[in-house]
Amino acid sequence: MFRFGITAGVFGLVLSACTLPQMTYTEAMVLCQDKADAAAGPQGALGFSVGTGGTNASLSISVSDSYFNGDDPAVVYETCMNELSQNGQISGVSE
Repeated sequence: MFRFGITAGVFGLVLSACTLPQMTYTEAMVLCQDKADAAAGPQGALGFSVGTGGTNASLSISVSDSYFNGDDPAVVYETCMNELSQNGQISGVSE
């Protein structure tokens, strides 16, 4: 009986560690909009700084697989929101 209690306790801890992260509706909207923006085209960032060690410039470009697949950004957004809703990852009241 004691082993069962230990096993159940360990199993409960493992399951709680595997739960999907919760987010608010607004956070879900931002996440899904970022995915939709990535599906619309390549994303880039340019950085420039001046410091005591001199100047520094950086360039970053990322391209999502949704863009390569030719996925519609609106469909990517809706699919993302639906998946988060169905998985129970969105907490709180929708806006």
